[in-house]
Amino acid sequence: MWVALGLSVVCAALVWPARDRTTVRRGRGRFAPLFRGTGRHWRRNYGRRAFLRLGGALVAAGVLAYSGADEAIEGFHRRRVRSAGTDRAAHVLKFCGERFWFVNWLLVGAVDAWWRSTAFSRWGRANFEAMVVGLPTLWTVQRGLGANRPSSDDGSPRWRPLHAANSASGHTFMSAVPWLNLAARTGSVPVGAVARAASVLTGWSRLNDRKHYPSQILLGWVIAANAVDAVQGGSGRAPATTPGEGSETS
Repeated sequence: MWVALGLSVVCAALVWPARDRTTVRRGRGRFAPLFRGTGRHWRRNYGRRAFLRLGGALVAAGVLAYSGADEAIEGFHRRRVRSAGTDRAAHVLKFCGERFWFVNWLLVGAVDAWWRSTAFSRWGRANFEAMVVGLPTLWTVQRGLGANRPSSDDGSPRWRPLHAANSASGHTFMSAVPWLNLAARTGSVPVGAVARAASVLTGWSRLNDRKHYPSQILLGWVIAANAVDAVQGGSGRAPATTPGEGSETS
């Protein structure tokens, strides 16, 4: 858990200079609903633009799965790239996509809504909100397409509805959300570029560990990008707020 706390501190340092430094302390009678604005986010995430983007990702994933490209890329990586060093790196990066991060961002969001709102707490709350609106899509795609892992018995990336739940990488989704939110909220172009690049690293770890094919990593990442875009207002940038509002993404 100390690793999670350390990562949160690092990300807080990156996010903090990007917005105004106004800190809003919640007073009596000033509690803000934790889920205020979630309906808006759902409408964006399940709107035309998001479905077109997801549809494009599904087409690309289908090409990878049925053309043999998934197996070819995974096989090349396993034979030519994977090593003891990549296994160690993947072990660390996998941690960034674990399920407990949902609870971590829920707690940060609760702090933002009910106690004190800062740039860091608003970023954490945006992460929680993006996960809330994106997870139903992730679960539907995972189970609906029904593809297997590279390490499963038959190792087929082809879609067999309801057969398995590996068609979209959950670790990729969970780890990409905070990085993509950071990229949207930081005022630094270099930091934004680094954050976007970092958003795919846990996905790579799943390829290295033979837990997901590239098509499955792609779908997990696109679902995360759609959710972040919905929470950020559909523009990919954090919406502006006045000092008294307390939450940029509500």
